[in-house]
Amino acid sequence: MKNEFLLSIWIEAKGIIEPMCEGLPVLTDEPGDWRVETPSGRPFITLRIQKSHVGLYLLPMYYHPHIRPRSMDAYLKGKSTFRFVRTKPLPVDGIQDIIERARAMIGAY
Repeated sequence: MKNEFLLSIWIEAKGIIEPMCEGLPVLTDEPGDWRVETPSGRPFITLRIQKSHVGLYLLPMYYHPHIRPRSMDAYLKGKSTFRFVRTKPLPVDGIQDIIERARAMIGAY
């Protein structure tokens, strides 16, 4: 874990995302690093603590950027990465929306 001070944000984000990934294979589940793949073995989501943020990496959004809700634009870094920091509350509705949209893309990337 690169920054233990971000663990509370990571736990909160995982609590929002994990129920929405029910039924998908979990590759890694340890403090600060959680990875889920599709039933066919493709990467789906990674939630990882980095040096100065908690990163949410969504492979479906890389191939289908149109699924990103505009409410998540402030958190977007790159093509398919969202960064969460301690100074901003987590956008619960936006996270739920993007995970729902990403799940709908399983099999299309």
